[in-house]
Amino acid sequence: MSDWETEEANNTDLEKVPSVVTYNSKGEVNSWGFTPEERQHHISWFKMGLCEEARKMLAKERPERYKKLYDLLATYKKDPLDVSADYLRLLWAHSMENIREMVDPLLWENIKMRIVLTVPAIWDHKAQALTRKAAKMAGMLDRKGSTLELIGEPEAAVLAVFKGMNTSRNHSSLKVSYTELISITH
Repeated sequence: MSDWETEEANNTDLEKVPSVVTYNSKGEVNSWGFTPEERQHHISWFKMGLCEEARKMLAKERPERYKKLYDLLATYKKDPLDVSADYLRLLWAHSMENIREMVDPLLWENIKMRIVLTVPAIWDHKAQALTRKAAKMAGMLDRKGSTLELIGEPEAAVLAVFKGMNTSRNHSSLKVSYTELISITH
């Protein structure tokens, strides 16, 4: 997926969209991705709060970013799970809209989604469970027959390299099972 709404022409066809969300005074999502309306109040790095070790690393290595994140979470009465679910909800809606435009209506009605989210290598079982919960809260599993898998970012990178090799004439004999990935990154 590389069709993003943005006023910045050089960002409309990137394969990744920033993990950024802004909220209005009522705690409702104002904007996300490439379109943060209030840049000074955008919430980023929120997924780090899903993993205790990642949260501690952020606090130690980037204390100003950690403080900004948790100040904004307190201002909007949100936690990292809420913001992750809001972000995934918007990402998922955008993805579904794009997929729906590409497939036949009959296929769309009957398609089963195999959703693969990438997570940092340090994600422990609790962080993985929270990521799954955020995806469920976001409605990603509402479609009948949908399944969700988590894959570590290093493994996803290797699969992306293999996919590139599969399209090369020099490596046409290499066959790898590959799934397009929706990646939550910061």
